[in-house]
Amino acid sequence: MLLDAIVLSGDVPEMVFYDQATGAPKPGYSIRLNVIDVSTDEKYSVQLNDGFAELEEMKQLKSQGAPPDAVREVVERLKAALPPKLSRLSLEVLRIKGKSASFLTLVCRFAQAGA
Repeated sequence: MLLDAIVLSGDVPEMVFYDQATGAPKPGYSIRLNVIDVSTDEKYSVQLNDGFAELEEMKQLKSQGAPPDAVREVVERLKAALPPKLSRLSLEVLRIKGKSASFLTLVCRFAQAGA
């Protein structure tokens, strides 16, 4: 499904997960946008999993065991690279996640030209 959206806000919130073996906290990040569907005026929470060089850099740093400060530096650059408020995006909805109708998140990626 394609979503023609206007960005209302965006963030890269930190979520804390815990290592099942050690119990140590492990921060995680995801790109979250609040958008409005141009055709229906419905408001959605969107999670993007790719499409930003900084996101790929952050994933690589985390897999290499980089210190948290290095990862946070990339996260700050990622926040600066998010689409500005009121910009228009074409998104492809990959799946819907959530437990109830009032707390749904659309997992998306940027729609490819000609797709």
